[in-house]
Amino acid sequence: MTELLAADSAARLRALEPESFIVEAPAGAGKTELLTQRVLGLLARVDHPEEVVALTFTNKAAAEMRDRILGSLELAAAGERPGDDAPHRQLTYALGRAALARDAAQGWNLLAHPGRLAVTTLDSLCASLARQMPYLSRFGAQPGVAEDATPHYEAAARRTLALVEETGPPADTVAAALAFMDNDAGRLERLLVALLARRDQWLRHTARGADAGLRAEAEAGLAALVRRDLAAAAAAFDAPLQDCLRAAARFAGATLAAENPESPIARLESWDSSLDDDPATLPLWQGLADLLLTAEGELRKSLDKRQGLPVPAGREHKAALKTLLETLPAGAAAALAPVRDLPLPVYADEEWATVETFSQLLNLATAQLWLAFQEAGEVDFAEVAQRALAALGDDEAPTDLALALDYRIRHLLVDEFQDTSPAQIRLVASLIRGWESGRPGGDARSLFLVGDPMQSIYRFRKADVGLFLKVRDGGIGDLLPKKLRLYRNNRSRPKVVEWINTAFPGVFPDQDEPLHGAVRYAPCLATRPDEEDSGVCLHPVLLEADAEENGSEQEADVLIDLILAERQAHPGASVAILVRARSHLAPLLARLRLRAPQLPFQAVDMAPLASRQAIQDVLSLARALLHRGDRVHWLAILRAPWCGLNLADLHALAGDDHRSTVWQLAQDEERLRRLSTDGQARLRHATAVLGEALAQQGRCPPRRWLEGTWRALGGDRCLAEDERPDVQALFQRLDTLASRGDWTADALETEAARLFAPPDPSPAALALPMMTLHKAKGLEFDTVIVPGLHRASGRDDPPLLLWDEIPTEGTREHLVVAPLRARGSTRTRITPYAALARLEAERARHESERLLYVAATRARRRLHLVGVATVREGGLRTPAAGSFLRLLWEHGAQARFAAALAGAAASAPVALPIAPVEPAADLRRLSLADLPALPPRPAATPARSSEGEGGSDGSGPDAAVGSLVHRALELIAREGPEAWSAARVGERHASFSAWLRSKGLAPREAEAGAARSVAILQGVLASPTGRWILSPHPDAHAEWGLSSSSGEGQHAHVVDRCFTADGQRWIVDYKTLRLTSADPADLLARAATHRPQLERYAALFPSAGLPLRLAVYFVEQDHLIDLSGAEEKIIKLPASGISPAP
Repeated sequence: MTELLAADSAARLRALEPESFIVEAPAGAGKTELLTQRVLGLLARVDHPEEVVALTFTNKAAAEMRDRILGSLELAAAGERPGDDAPHRQLTYALGRAALARDAAQGWNLLAHPGRLAVTTLDSLCASLARQMPYLSRFGAQPGVAEDATPHYEAAARRTLALVEETGPPADTVAAALAFMDNDAGRLERLLVALLARRDQWLRHTARGADAGLRAEAEAGLAALVRRDLAAAAAAFDAPLQDCLRAAARFAGATLAAENPESPIARLESWDSSLDDDPATLPLWQGLADLLLTAEGELRKSLDKRQGLPVPAGREHKAALKTLLETLPAGAAAALAPVRDLPLPVYADEEWATVETFSQLLNLATAQLWLAFQEAGEVDFAEVAQRALAALGDDEAPTDLALALDYRIRHLLVDEFQDTSPAQIRLVASLIRGWESGRPGGDARSLFLVGDPMQSIYRFRKADVGLFLKVRDGGIGDLLPKKLRLYRNNRSRPKVVEWINTAFPGVFPDQDEPLHGAVRYAPCLATRPDEEDSGVCLHPVLLEADAEENGSEQEADVLIDLILAERQAHPGASVAILVRARSHLAPLLARLRLRAPQLPFQAVDMAPLASRQAIQDVLSLARALLHRGDRVHWLAILRAPWCGLNLADLHALAGDDHRSTVWQLAQDEERLRRLSTDGQARLRHATAVLGEALAQQGRCPPRRWLEGTWRALGGDRCLAEDERPDVQALFQRLDTLASRGDWTADALETEAARLFAPPDPSPAALALPMMTLHKAKGLEFDTVIVPGLHRASGRDDPPLLLWDEIPTEGTREHLVVAPLRARGSTRTRITPYAALARLEAERARHESERLLYVAATRARRRLHLVGVATVREGGLRTPAAGSFLRLLWEHGAQARFAAALAGAAASAPVALPIAPVEPAADLRRLSLADLPALPPRPAATPARSSEGEGGSDGSGPDAAVGSLVHRALELIAREGPEAWSAARVGERHASFSAWLRSKGLAPREAEAGAARSVAILQGVLASPTGRWILSPHPDAHAEWGLSSSSGEGQHAHVVDRCFTADGQRWIVDYKTLRLTSADPADLLARAATHRPQLERYAALFPSAGLPLRLAVYFVEQDHLIDLSGAEEKIIKLPASGISPAP
């Protein structure tokens, strides 16, 4: 410890020398003060303060650094020398005095003119550079910079896809891309939007066009990628070990070459020399991996004929291999497993053609984006950075601006260097062009980079921690900064630091790897005094496997208890809830409002407004008015509180006519008479308002039109006081959309998704902060509570293209690019895209490790970690991959949860009982008296009396039960019947009843329907036939939505169950029937009535290439009836579960 403290002190003093350094500063190390001291020291050496330029990433950080520098100068000017108990402040004071002496000698007067301090953000610097060279930057007049440029990306993507309607090469390119995406224009648009936001990474590559050498370069990079993993495998399996394996491997290969030549193991028949990192040996390496490893990547514990080692012929080789497997070195499996997913380092012609198509598409989209920027008069930060680089020129042809900056900037400092992107690295390299390490003479320049690679968590902003590692080890430009490392943690108490130092060496990888974004852990030392009640506590929440859906509420209860306990024990301490994703807070916020409404909290940009009912109602109104055929949203606005039709009235209006629009049905006086008296009055009021709105469409500004209609319906009268700002925020977004001519229902819904509830107006000192870990970086709190350890991060839509720059020989890098696999492709070849996707997944996994580190290092005194584990058959289920709990599982978490399970940990939180299911809330709607008055209109035809809420057509409950059973069977099919037990189904009774009530059933009917549904599902799970239908099969689908066309138009179909078994494609339709008789003849007759429906489904597979089996499954009677032949037959499933021939 003493040695590390001495090394830390020496590094801090060394960092003040006017040389180039790259400093690793862990969390709480005081890097802001180190930067302040460095700036003060450099100011004492330069002729002009503008020669020292400090760059950071946010305006807040830049302002903080400027304030720290000025504050230090003010203290020095006042002569307020700190005491001997603060030596670091004494050093800052001395440096400030020296800077003031230089200030006086040069006549700067910095305290009166603080603007001369060159402390700014990278984005501001880029904008300044582009302004100074308007011609080269192509900006001309400086545009504005959009904080959120997503609308511009969306406009550019739509315009790009619209080119398909034209003629010429651009139209052909778009058509080819759409064909590749199976004509899913919506998905292609989303993928283009995502890529446009990251165009600074690919534009310089796609701009090369049809460069003949690009394919060879990409294949060289791909070969380098393959070599890296093969080299790791060769290190674990050296030549002597391979010699021991070869005889048995060749025997296994020869056996399978005769029996199963498609097996990768069959390739080992020709293995005659040691394998190395040559990509030509990849097929043999993959065969060896299949021989030695299970599908999960673990070493095999048993070997049999499936691996080419039958008994008795292969007994000797099998024994030899088993002995070798037991003695393989640690890490052998981890080194060998990745070779399975490596592609051959060549592109298929169709793959490269797709790369070229997508490159052309991206160039078209970039051009459209530039037009969108010009029309809007604003650009994004990426565009500003690109124009700044253009203004600086390149190494061969630097611009006058670059030369001027080279003359003016003598010392450059960059904070948070671990969060730099490739474009920002190129900018820094351009600014220091021509600088050299150890430059002789008195005009030495310096580059000072400081950051913590363990806190690099902004990959979604294009940050790449590998860049920090590369600069640290290989320099930047002609500079090779000296490496320094700090060790002090001046933030957290010793018990917190001790836990971090114990847990994270196992969480982080053993060594740095820039390509994979891997950063090893660097220990730190606590400098704060210990406190008795400080430390780290893991709070297990245990759930039975069939009660997982209740986990969020139980976890929320634990969190609330923790919050209240902390507030009571430490009234003046700061407490914060930090989560990985916004969605992780939703259960807590809901529970908090229920259990502790008096507790104020600040959840900035955490509670989305789009999920609130008032916002949903406005969005439904917009969609309905803009599309009269949108049946769902028309029914939604008639159900909304301003109209408030009950379910019986809605069914009477539209239940038996699915061809007419709801608006047409609402004009039908004969149909209106079916409604209750109350329903008729409500509907007449709504149709009067909506008719006027449809007549005025396009005749007034969108906001006035939509908001006016909403108010005329009575929407404003339905709101609570705290809901009004939410709706007004949505209407303001509508104003913004209309001003840029982008007003559509989809656009409004997208804008709604970007709205969040405002924070609690309570004073900040009283409110409980809740935020994501990304927002919390740079902050600290006395107590930090991190819930959701068991939750993994979400998955993004895979991009159109993946690309990377793979280092090869020396410092050279080769571009590797790969296209997304075509939708519906049946190719089994491992593609370059799969290899790059695996690389991206590794980087994401390593960033997850760093995100957990950031969470832990926000705590000064106490860190509470809360997670949920599932108990199955008396044991703990391994947490989800990618979750924080999985990272900690082998480093103390598993033992803590096991102790809680065994009852050995008295402090383990006890799962609180779930509150009973509350009865469904009454319909919330305006009374007839509260509906806004309408202008006078002709009297309507008197309506005949109609049935009220209790009316039924006799088939309502049965139909609702049928729909519920279909939904449940879909869920069981997707999860597999093994995941469902009769007990688990029985526990769904309350939720089934609530669902049926929501469909308009009376409480007694809903209870009966729920009981019937439970009995049906338990019967299906107990039946061999039912389990076979629901079991996983090749090419299986549940509730499969398909469409067809005919002379009458488009037709939608939903196939209940479809799968392939025994070389036949099965199409199964479920039927729920109440039968008074169990006569099989009756079932066969009823099945025959469904033959036309099944034959329509069969027509959807004209070229399936497999025989079709059509069947009806009567779920309540457990009979599967075959309709494939001329006569209906009941299928008796054999005990083996194999389907019989027709």
